[in-house]
Amino acid sequence: MANDRPLAAHEILDALENVSDNEEDYRERLICILPPPVDPDCLTDEDSGEEDNVTLNNLPRYILLQPAEVMIQGQIMVSDTEEEPSDSTGRTKRRRTYAWRKRDLAKNPVNWPDVQGACQDKRPIEWFENFLDEDVISLLVSESNKYAVKKNLPGDITTEDMKCFIGILLVSGYSWLPRRRMYWENSPDTKNELISSAMTRDRFDFIFRHLHVNDNLDLQDKYTKVRPLVTLLNKRFLEFSPLEEHYSVDEAMIPYYGRHGCKQHIKGKPIRYGFKAWVGATRLGYVLWMEPYQGATTMCNPIYKESGLGASVVLTFCDVLISRGFDLPYHVVFDIFFTGTPLLEEITKKGLRCTGTVRENRTSSCPLITSKLLKKKERGAVDYRTTHDNTFIIAKWHDNNIFSIASNAVGINPKQSAKRFSQSEKRNIVIEEPHMVSIYNKYMGGVDRSDENISHYRIGIRGKKWYMPLLTHMIDLAEHNAWQLYKINHGKLDHLGFRRRVAIALIESNRKNAKRGPSRPSHHEHADSRKDQMNHLVIPQSKQTHCRQCHKKCLTRCKKCDVGVCVKCFETYHS
Repeated sequence: MANDRPLAAHEILDALENVSDNEEDYRERLICILPPPVDPDCLTDEDSGEEDNVTLNNLPRYILLQPAEVMIQGQIMVSDTEEEPSDSTGRTKRRRTYAWRKRDLAKNPVNWPDVQGACQDKRPIEWFENFLDEDVISLLVSESNKYAVKKNLPGDITTEDMKCFIGILLVSGYSWLPRRRMYWENSPDTKNELISSAMTRDRFDFIFRHLHVNDNLDLQDKYTKVRPLVTLLNKRFLEFSPLEEHYSVDEAMIPYYGRHGCKQHIKGKPIRYGFKAWVGATRLGYVLWMEPYQGATTMCNPIYKESGLGASVVLTFCDVLISRGFDLPYHVVFDIFFTGTPLLEEITKKGLRCTGTVRENRTSSCPLITSKLLKKKERGAVDYRTTHDNTFIIAKWHDNNIFSIASNAVGINPKQSAKRFSQSEKRNIVIEEPHMVSIYNKYMGGVDRSDENISHYRIGIRGKKWYMPLLTHMIDLAEHNAWQLYKINHGKLDHLGFRRRVAIALIESNRKNAKRGPSRPSHHEHADSRKDQMNHLVIPQSKQTHCRQCHKKCLTRCKKCDVGVCVKCFETYHS
């Protein structure tokens, strides 16, 4: 529980006396002790000791226990429940100050070991089944059957039905129709022979209405409906993930336009309305970890709760990387929402490296040049400071705009050449780009790349339940990660070709071979062409069919429309 009271005078004195001598911090400190309340039992308001010889050692107890403030170079140390959380003893933590030096970050280069496995020659469906394996399919089948039984309906969904159902969902991502029932219509412009011959329309609707993962067992978790699937797939994603040096952490949006307490609106995003999720991914977009955002109850490691939302997300992902067990110095890249000096310190303690853009009010009073002065310098100018113990560096760079960046892994040098367009000169120019900016630009876009790949062929069949977009997104994510592994192992298919192969394999291997009975023709069959009064002729047919007009048996048909029509209904059908 946070301590809302201000610091007492003796607490500030103890903190100042315990400052280490190696910090080289000789700034002047002014302590202001607030006046104590009047005690009616006290006969005098004088301090103990002589009036002209007042020291810190002869102040009475009721003075030392009064609220106080300490001024350090214009900053006031006061208790703040958001930026200065309390420790387990109830005492407010003191904000750390740093000694800065104008020098580059000196870190030993990291030799990343080549620990990748041998290339695997697998079919697309085999890569996909690494994620949607028997455990995941069994979860979907068992929970869906339980949900159907609760509604007094037969729980007879089989494993083959579920795999065929998932294959149809994947087809809807690249063969999109505005209504899902149009895949089964007897109309040449919409009917999908692969889907309609594999599963009946009513069977698909039954599975879609009763697709279920979990009941409302955990009232604290707003995503308890999908939690078992998210947990299982996160475990599979990490198990088969490629071992790379650089990873990015960012937010992703899952489109949803209904009503739910976790629905977000983010202005300027390609997907503005939907569920937000924290995602950790590789440079090319392979997702290792995904956690839906639900405010204060977001399922991050509770030990990082006092660090704030952004820091807890990054530190939880760092724990996911460490859990792989390789003991390697991974490099995590994140943006301005997450970065702060306490986060840099925590990641350094874990033995990992990090780089991220940072807001100016999160730099712990780093004495960088002001943005107004830096903007007057030439484009490509940079100012930087490193902590006295060489832990991390914070720099400010002049590009299209002024922005700050921090890292505990790389510094300013070696600088790279970057091409930019100059509005004043109306041509491309070359400027110097700090090394830490190059690393950030190269590896930060992994989450955005995965979002883009998924958006091209996102499952197009929509449902009315709020958790249906999350379930279909997890299927899309599993298919996308399978394609990433396929490409890493020198596969030749692009994303669309890979998805088609997976969908066809799922449908053809698990389809029902039962022959379909007769079905009604589409209401839109020859709706306009039969009335154009051009080349409609009555011809005989060897096999009896039903007349399209009176539905009686007939032995004649229209040559142009190619449908059975008796002679007496021919004129009525074509007018």
